[in-house]
Amino acid sequence: MKNDATARPQATQAPARLSKGDFVTALRKLLQEEGKTGKTSVDVRAATLHTDVGVYPARGHSMPTCCTVMYEEMQPGDEILLTPSGGKGPTLLVRYKFPRGESRS
Repeated sequence: MKNDATARPQATQAPARLSKGDFVTALRKLLQEEGKTGKTSVDVRAATLHTDVGVYPARGHSMPTCCTVMYEEMQPGDEILLTPSGGKGPTLLVRYKFPRGESRS
């Protein structure tokens, strides 16, 4: 089948590829909100973060970018609970600990 977007239009398809900044903003916001609740940690799954930022699964998804951001936002004490084969995928699960240090730029 040809790669023709008109062949099977999907209303839920993401209109554009999500940027690294989209995921950084969403993850930092989540961590900030969860940190205010008094929890000692929060577990974040890549599929959930991606869905919060944009449609997943969908053609042209940005899962590799989502996972890269999750790894880059880790700080000492954070831990990877589940690593998908290949290192990047929807099952990536990271436990982020509180309190958080300063955000990176």
